[in-house]
Amino acid sequence: MASTLFGWIRRLMHSCMVVGLCVLCVDLGWAGDNDHRHSRQTCLLVDTDVATDDYRAFAVLFPNRDLRAVVVTEGISRVAQGSTAIALFLASGQSLAPVIPGLSAATPPVYDWLPAAREAAERMNNFLKASVPFAASADKLKLSLLDAVKGCQRLEVLVLGPWTSFVEYGPMLRPFVRRVVASDRPLDETNPDNFNCEYDKAACAKASDLLKKFHHVVWVDLPAGTMSYPPTVEMVAQLGDAGLPGLLRSVLNADPSQWLGTTRLWDDTAALYLLAPEQFKAVGLHFEPAIDEATLQDELVKASNTTPDD
Repeated sequence: MASTLFGWIRRLMHSCMVVGLCVLCVDLGWAGDNDHRHSRQTCLLVDTDVATDDYRAFAVLFPNRDLRAVVVTEGISRVAQGSTAIALFLASGQSLAPVIPGLSAATPPVYDWLPAAREAAERMNNFLKASVPFAASADKLKLSLLDAVKGCQRLEVLVLGPWTSFVEYGPMLRPFVRRVVASDRPLDETNPDNFNCEYDKAACAKASDLLKKFHHVVWVDLPAGTMSYPPTVEMVAQLGDAGLPGLLRSVLNADPSQWLGTTRLWDDTAALYLLAPEQFKAVGLHFEPAIDEATLQDELVKASNTTPDD
């Protein structure tokens, strides 16, 4: 049924029609779906701006979840350079998920710290000598996504960056999305420390309205106003020697100044929610870890050290 629906949507797109006609039948099919059932069988789409915590988040997710596609949205990294960096990173874990270039904010804010952080992130935390632009563009964002998730019975979207791309493809995928998890807080609980909404406020506001039409939306953040839950040298030292864990350790050790003492476990924590939601608690309209810092760090290391052979 899923393959038929996706083929139908694609034909509708080519004929400039809308996909809303199939919303009702799919919504009825998933309306009673338990939130935590079949999580490993649910296809996953990750929307990322390729920052240091995004690299760690992917290590948590892969291969614990069925990663079907990665959309790169401008944020900490630019789209073209970030796409190459994350594609190289995921290749070390034998991931076959396509990396799809997304969109850039029309009027991004200016931060004095961003150029240096961007240069480092696009070079995999200064692990590479130079950044390299991706050959593909965002011209076929929607069609590429449809191809990537074809055949999925369930789909979840994890948003780890600004909402610029999501507001473009979100309406198209809405009939098939079981849940959206965001490393962020809803607009009613705006956290100025959270870069994802601040970088493209127009897209964030549009996403806030759009997400009201989705079945299940979960916002995941860390306690505001503190530097709790940081990444540590001890965490990095416990990562494995080979594959994705080994590359992550090398990447993080390439330039610890980019994360040590200045960043927190933002996106990694949102990724962990997908694996272990029971370790989180509701705080207002979002979720925060219900476990202490040491336990969270241990859980992240354990998930990151999983390999495709496990």
